Amino acid sequence: MLNIIFDDPNAAYRYGMENFLTQIFSLEKKIPVQISDLTEENIPAANIIVKRFSAGESTICQPLFQQRTPHSLIIAVYDCRTVPFMTDLPLCITNIIFINRKSSLEHIRKRVISGWANHTTGSPDQLPRDCANCRQPELSAKEARVATLIHAGKDVGHIARKLQIAEKSVSVHKRKIMAKFNLLSDSELLSCLKLIKNKIF
Repeated sequence: MLNIIFDDPNAAYRYGMENFLTQIFSLEKKIPVQISDLTEENIPAANIIVKRFSAGESTICQPLFQQRTPHSLIIAVYDCRTVPFMTDLPLCITNIIFINRKSSLEHIRKRVISGWANHTTGSPDQLPRDCANCRQPELSAKEARVATLIHAGKDVGHIARKLQIAEKSVSVHKRKIMAKFNLLSDSELLSCLKLIKNKIF
């Protein structure tokens, strides 16, 4: 039995992906498939985890994934134009493939089949059970203060006056934050800051 679990708020996309994965594994590869929602209780038994990753999310620790098996495959669905970082990922999200929500079915099929073949062979390392030594971006003290104010909805001028620095310096810190999380737009930045608030800053 192949256990596939989902965490994606897009119900229509999830329905289509459920049927597509069932076709690949159940009908073509003759492997019985069971589909359910992602929960803390069922993640240890999951073979495939399909999860939406928002902008910047692939760079930060995912404590829930500490409980998954080393051979499980994560299918990370992303909406943004920016392809997520695929190197130096947090240790808990190794064995992962990234799929843009607008990708063709043929592209998804190739990625899934290749990912499944690659991550069910060999002897993977044990997944980490704590986040102490995890690889994820860090913000300097100044970047953290800028991030906090951007998260609060403040514009560059307000931030400059609040921190008593030049507006150009605020923009430089903002660009550094965006580079660390592979973000291209203000909307991606705001989405990422909501996600990492109280985790990174």
